[in-house]
Amino acid sequence: MTRRILARVALAAGIAALLYALRPGGKTAPATISPVVHSPLAAPAVPAAPEVNLLPLAEEAARLNDPAVTVQDDLGILDLMLGGYHRQYGGNPVGENEEIAAALTGRNPRALAWLPASGSFLDQKGRLIDRWDTPYFFHAQSGDHMQIRSAGPDRKMWTDDDVVREQGR
Repeated sequence: MTRRILARVALAAGIAALLYALRPGGKTAPATISPVVHSPLAAPAVPAAPEVNLLPLAEEAARLNDPAVTVQDDLGILDLMLGGYHRQYGGNPVGENEEIAAALTGRNPRALAWLPASGSFLDQKGRLIDRWDTPYFFHAQSGDHMQIRSAGPDRKMWTDDDVVREQGR
C-alpha cells in the first residue's frame, strides 16, 4: 500500500516538474480570455446534408402508382424496397409511414436510397401513398416482418377493399 502511494506521489511530482520546465520563458503566463465576436453578416455554420446514394433498385419505384400496373404490384415494389433495406441494415425501418419513407429515401445511416426523394408515391408530408392518394399503413409484426396495407379505392382503412401484403410473401 505504501509503495503505491509513493509511486503516485513520484508520478505527480514528475508531471509537475515537466510542466514547470515547459512553461514559456520560465514564467507562468497569465490566463487571458479572448472575447468571441459574432458578425451580424456571418451565417452560422450548417453541416452539409450527406449525399444520398440512389440505388439501382430505386428504378423500380418509378412504377409505383403507374396505371399500367396493379395495386398488388405497388405493394410488391414496396416489399422489394423494404427487403433491400432489411438486407443492408439487418432489420426493417421503424416508425410511422413518414419515418419509413424517410429511411427508404436515404435518411438512414449510410444515406442509401431505395426510393427517389420525390414522386407520385409521396404526399406533401413525405408519406408513402397508394394510387388513391391515401397513405399506406405499415404494421411491424417483428423486426423482420412488416405488413403493408393500402386502403383501396374507397380510401378508408380497414374495409373490405383494402389490399394487404405480408413482407417477403
